[in-house]
Amino acid sequence: MEATTTGAGSGPGAALSGLLRGRLREVSALIEQRGEAALAGTSLSLPLNHLLDAVVAEPGVNVTEIAHRLGKSQQAMSQAAARLTALGFIERRVGAGRTVGLHATEAGRTASADGVRRELAAEHRTRQVLGSDQFDALFALLERTRDALLDDAATE
Repeated sequence: MEATTTGAGSGPGAALSGLLRGRLREVSALIEQRGEAALAGTSLSLPLNHLLDAVVAEPGVNVTEIAHRLGKSQQAMSQAAARLTALGFIERRVGAGRTVGLHATEAGRTASADGVRRELAAEHRTRQVLGSDQFDALFALLERTRDALLDDAATE
């Protein structure tokens, strides 16, 4: 099957401008901009908010587990955890087997609740812009696409 490049121009990089990866990256960047804007005026960025939310949801989780779940490098998550610690939002505690678990402080739980509320408001605005039917269809399509690609990768 031959790929088409709908809307591709003739300038530099035009041959790849119509690829699905490029369109997904563009839309992802726009969605992330909305999320970052929603967190403006707080101490949190999207990566910090996602890490903090994971710690609130699962007290004692370690950096390696969170990095794997969020699809981020362990180094990036360690740096984010250090920033959240400096902000007073999480603390590290040695657990069973000398693993270091992350735990949210009261300030961290409050910041997480506010961050989640702000991100949900940004997503609600995106739903309004797209319309509920289109938003739900896009979400369902992305879920099916993710599942199909994961299944395909498991069979390779």
